[in-house]
Parts: sequence; structure tokens; C-alpha cells
Amino acid sequence: MTPAPDSSVNTSPIHLQPNKIADHLSYNKKYCLFLDIDGTLATFTLDPKDSIIPITTLTLLQQIQSLGVSIAVVTGRSLVEAQKMLSPLVLPIAATHGLEIVPNNGLNSSLNNDESTTAVPVDPSELNDIKQIIIALCAPYADFTLEDKPYSVALHYRQNPALADVAYNLMEKVSNNYPNWCLKQGKFVWEIVPEGVNKGTAILTLLQGLPAVDTLCPIFLGDDITDEAGFLAVQNPSGVIDEKEGKSEHYYQHLTKGMGIKVGEEPTYARFYLHDTDDVVVLLHHFLKFFQAQASLLSHPDSPVSMNSNTLRSKS
Repeated sequence: MTPAPDSSVNTSPIHLQPNKIADHLSYNKKYCLFLDIDGTLATFTLDPKDSIIPITTLTLLQQIQSLGVSIAVVTGRSLVEAQKMLSPLVLPIAATHGLEIVPNNGLNSSLNNDESTTAVPVDPSELNDIKQIIIALCAPYADFTLEDKPYSVALHYRQNPALADVAYNLMEKVSNNYPNWCLKQGKFVWEIVPEGVNKGTAILTLLQGLPAVDTLCPIFLGDDITDEAGFLAVQNPSGVIDEKEGKSEHYYQHLTKGMGIKVGEEPTYARFYLHDTDDVVVLLHHFLKFFQAQASLLSHPDSPVSMNSNTLRSKS
């Protein structure tokens, strides 16, 4: 099973009052936002198909984006589902934990904005075999929901949490027979994905296309176990992290230390936490206010903030 955060990491995050986010930001820094969908932008529901991102939230994201702030979505959802939920807003997306990456709007200039890429190679024949085996093993259980993704397969037990052990044992049995695949845990879901894929590597892939600004501060909001790799990625500059889940080491370099914000109160690697998705909406409101004030200050050449941010402006 995916390990919980160990004792060497902060498991007592600071409660972040969403209306006080400006106290933790600086007008002299450049920020980019990475956001999960389920449990973060959208309320968690028993059936994933029932989840929506409120239009008010999409509007807030569009307003923040219009100020020149880079925003990307990093989700376990498939690319098609993520694009549908975000519509009509167009954002860079790392879907299926980074197996499908579309860097829309030029967030990653090293990739074609009209094409998707995958973080690791996927064997379609093995994936098909895995799916067929899981379908057969799930047949006796009406409360399981099988999510068929282009590069992975997820087994949800949201409708009957009592099936948690059954779901895990079933998926572990399958994944053990395929050494190039691993088991990933989420909220009421187990997913079999290619080894080495996680939201941390997805965020780093998207960050590669941003200008190398010393004052860059990436911020990641997420709620699930799968988001922990993302928190590690934005908070650990030039460190070496053995995530264990993918059985490989990921070298995080050339990053300014950022902020991980957990939605929920479970133990986490994130330094901050919010209570729920309502707090996320309030936080986005105050992010918008901060970025509006920052843009206003930068527009005045005599402003100390503007003079200290010439390098940031020239590279952005």
C-alpha cells in the first residue's frame, strides 16, 4: 500500500486561513498555481460522474489567468474528463497522474501545445490484459465502479467503503503479475498505473517550460494521497526524493521552494492545509485580490515593488 508520510516530514501542517493568504505571499515573487480537481476544485461525490467544478470557480480561475498567472490542473482524471469539467476554461492539464499532459497556452514551451505527451511509455497490450482480468474479478461485486482510462485502470469502491479490503486485494493480485506497473491509492479507489508515474513528476514536467526566474514560487493544492508527490515536488528544491510508491528516485532541481496546500486535515507532506473545498473558493478569491494588487503595483514604474521586480517582469 502507499506509505503514509514518515516521521521525518512535517505531518502537522499549519492551518491556512484562506482570507489571509496575502500574509504568506510577496509582491516581489512570481507565482504559478497547480490544482487538483476532485476534492479540491470539485466536491468529492460517490459517483465521479456527478462531480462538477462550479462556474464561479471557473470564473475565478479565468480572472487569475488573465493577470498573467500560470495555472495548470494536475489530476487523476482522464484528459477527456478533465477538459470537459474545465470547459469553457482552457488550461494546461496533467491528467491520469501525468500520463496525459497537454501544455495548453504555452505553459511548457518545449512541448507542442496541440499534442499530449506521456511521462513514461505505456504497453497497450499489457494494459488491455490488466483491464480484462480486473473486469472478470469484479463481476461478483455490483458496488464496484471500474474507470477505464487510456493509460491506466481504476477501481472505485465509493458506493460501498466496506469493500476496501476486497478492492485492494483484488488490485494487488493483478498488479503483482505485471512488474512494470504499480498500484496507486486514492480516496476510495485503487488504480494500476505504469511504474514511475506520479503528480510530482507531472508538475515538474509542466514547470520545465517556465522561465528560470529565481523568485518563482509554485503552489500546489490537492486533497488526496496521490497529491503528496506533488507537495514534495514544489517544496523540495534540488533535493533527492525516494517516493517509494513508484520504486524510483526523482531528482527535483532548479526549483524555488514553493507551497503545498492540503485540502483536508489528514497527515500530509504539505506545509499548509485548508478545511474543505469551500475554503478553496475563498482562497481563490483572495489569490485574485493579491494578483490584482501585484499587477497594479508593477504597473507603476516608481513603485519599489516594480523596481525590485524588473528581472521578474523581463523573464515572464
